[in-house]
Amino acid sequence: MKRTQSLAILAGSTLAVSLALTAPVAAAGVVSDRDGIPNRWERSHGMNAHKKSDARADFDRDGLLNVGEYRSGTRLRDEDTDNDGHDDGDEVKDGLASTKVKDRDSDDDGRLDGDEDADHDGVANEDEDDASETCVRSDDDRDRDTVADEDENELGLKLGDADSDDDGLADGSEDRDHDGESNEDEDDHVGDACDDSSEDAADLMGTITSYDAGTGALVVTSVAGFTVSATVTGATQIDFEHVDGTADPGDATTADLVPGTQVAELEFDDETGALEEIEIYPVA
Repeated sequence: MKRTQSLAILAGSTLAVSLALTAPVAAAGVVSDRDGIPNRWERSHGMNAHKKSDARADFDRDGLLNVGEYRSGTRLRDEDTDNDGHDDGDEVKDGLASTKVKDRDSDDDGRLDGDEDADHDGVANEDEDDASETCVRSDDDRDRDTVADEDENELGLKLGDADSDDDGLADGSEDRDHDGESNEDEDDHVGDACDDSSEDAADLMGTITSYDAGTGALVVTSVAGFTVSATVTGATQIDFEHVDGTADPGDATTADLVPGTQVAELEFDDETGALEEIEIYPVA
């Protein structure tokens, strides 16, 4: 008799425990709008539990829909949850076993997943989408220094600090490797679909120190004090940098390369090192 009572009590306890465990899960799993996301999660993440369409939205524009963020356990309003430079949407969808959406160094080699080149095509994982993503989905720039968050580490800059060396010049306008190309443009390439000219507003690389029309030898002194020497050829494009609120200055020529002229930017061919373009400000 006692044995039977004990089994009955045990059975009752098991049922009670089972109910206790399943009841909260059922409550947490209520999906009023049938969008695949529990109400509790929607409310805690600022979504509308009675609006089905917001599951198909992409709040952080990382290429991963909100319902995908829920399923992947990623952050709804952070395009790069693990801060490896590789957007959440790309990590989930690219099918690469070498990248994990919540592990910034998936192979533990000391190199961030975004800086790796998983398909060995010479383009870093974090840049694979540049030729296809639109400007509205361009990479985050939280400190607004015109250097994308994903590129700050490669340039030795401080993420969240617009002026890492406190010299009064925004990090994007600096030239860390002294090659005449500003930090903000180091990662740009001809395949980029988003040519965001706003990053070039008010750029100032330096001033022309000298130009020899006979040899094409150009010397520019940067705002940081170092000099950049280059050769202007017939293939070098010379442009006036348009200043907002002023009339279009038209085309520039080698005659405008006079000492003291301010230079917005120099662009070099990545493979040959040839000077491709000079952008200067018109002399007032």
